[in-house]
Amino acid sequence: MSPFQCNHDGSCSKVRLCCIETEMTLTRKDVERIEKRGYTRAEFVVRSEDGFCELRNVDGHCYFYDPDTLLCTIYEDRPEGCRYYPVIYDMRKRRCVVDRDCPSRETMSRQEVRKVCNKVRKLVETLVREAKFHDGPC
Repeated sequence: MSPFQCNHDGSCSKVRLCCIETEMTLTRKDVERIEKRGYTRAEFVVRSEDGFCELRNVDGHCYFYDPDTLLCTIYEDRPEGCRYYPVIYDMRKRRCVVDRDCPSRETMSRQEVRKVCNKVRKLVETLVREAKFHDGPC
């Protein structure tokens, strides 16, 4: 059993800080999966200054975050990075770490970080490759 408290159950007892002013980067597969739900990429995607496709923020939170219910409206089809959060890849340290902004970070074990680190590393490689070789809008 995981000691991590949030564990992406789709809800939170307080504001989901990971959904506020998000900088969640999207893969092409993420965008396609969300589009299949009936959204257009212009609704939920923006291109960052460094060329990555990211979730759009509306009123200070992720496009898909409902502040009234504190729920993700596309939870089952959420981006891959959301699935692994709060494990992120620190490019400078070249290793997986737990995001210091996550209020539940203390409950995340090293074993849990190791368990998803290869997936997070592959995700980052995909994101970098897609940003480098993709021209135009996301």
